Amino acid sequence: MGTRGGRRLRGSRSCWLGGWLIGILLPGVLGCGGAELQDGYGQRNGPAVFASVNGTAVFAEICEDRGHTVFSWPLLSPRLDQRADTIVWFPDDFLPPSRDACRWLERWLMARPNRSLVYVGRCFDAAPWYWENVPLAGVDAALRQRVAARRKAARGELAARLAALPNSQDCPWFTVRGPYQRRRVRALEGDAEWLRGVASAKLQMELYCRMAPPRSAVTLLGSEGEAIVFARPLRASRLIVVANGSFLLNAPLANHEHRKLAGKLLDALGPQPRRIAFLESAAGGPGISDTDPSFGPRLGLELMRIWPTNWILAHACLLGILFCFWRFPIFGRPIQPPSEAASDFGSHIDAVARLLERTGDEAYARQRLQHYRQMVRQEAAAQTANPPPRGAARPPGRPYTPTPPD
Repeated sequence: MGTRGGRRLRGSRSCWLGGWLIGILLPGVLGCGGAELQDGYGQRNGPAVFASVNGTAVFAEICEDRGHTVFSWPLLSPRLDQRADTIVWFPDDFLPPSRDACRWLERWLMARPNRSLVYVGRCFDAAPWYWENVPLAGVDAALRQRVAARRKAARGELAARLAALPNSQDCPWFTVRGPYQRRRVRALEGDAEWLRGVASAKLQMELYCRMAPPRSAVTLLGSEGEAIVFARPLRASRLIVVANGSFLLNAPLANHEHRKLAGKLLDALGPQPRRIAFLESAAGGPGISDTDPSFGPRLGLELMRIWPTNWILAHACLLGILFCFWRFPIFGRPIQPPSEAASDFGSHIDAVARLLERTGDEAYARQRLQHYRQMVRQEAAAQTANPPPRGAARPPGRPYTPTPPD
């Protein structure tokens, strides 16, 4: 991606973006009659969010490729004030930011020099853009009809949300005016550095509203008299406002010219590595708090709802089940072990040895063993001196007892 000073994205990064395009657009072509399109807005973490056409994961990866440190944050809190020197905000709200949020962010900008705030307007949705740019070469007529139906439904949903907005909306940073109608960007105007190397004819950007900057702002990029990107200085820091995310969200960044413009935006932040916070908020804007959010360890089943912990635990459970099947069950007919003979004298010796071992007294064990040997020798000597008469039967289990002489 061409940038100021002749820098380009590494080849691996360009291939990665191309791989993302194949991974997002191609499954939509093959399965547009099945799985729903992921369209969560303004988020960068999680598998579903990464695959969202409205996500910010690709832009965050481009920031990291430039050497910046990137993290996400959910509200305006002290840690955001202390940790970030750049805030990128993609609010999932068609209304301008509240005055309280504007005041907090302006105080943050003016607290230290060389800070930057990038605000990206919401008057755009990448889902209709996605369905219009799905490659349909060689696709059968039935699939084309399904894609057309999806495209029409996405356009209708966006139009309905825009129609509910007031014709004019004011905030301290800009004024939004209707009518909220789709307009393609055919040509660019503005700062020469922003225009250098960008082929306007290849752009696929869209505008849905007119965002009027204040008089103190400088238009960096525009089209036919409408501002697309403008900057406003605040002491030694700067506020940058982007009309919408039609060249910054995941799906539009598949366009090479859009990636060039994303690089121009990062160039405006300065050459040195920065700590960039992606501020993520839903309708109503981010909350303002004097305490930081808790990101402590989750407990119990809450872990199954967090990525990537849920994937790790699912695989661990599967491996545990396989281990239990391998280790504990006995498959087939049970084997009857051979019974031990009660007359086996060796078993008696083993039992006595175990009892002696349990005493822990080696001297006592040797004494009993010596006593046993003496008894055996005496009995053997007596039997040798008085053998039983021939043919005499001795009751089994009883020792021979000699008869005293008359």
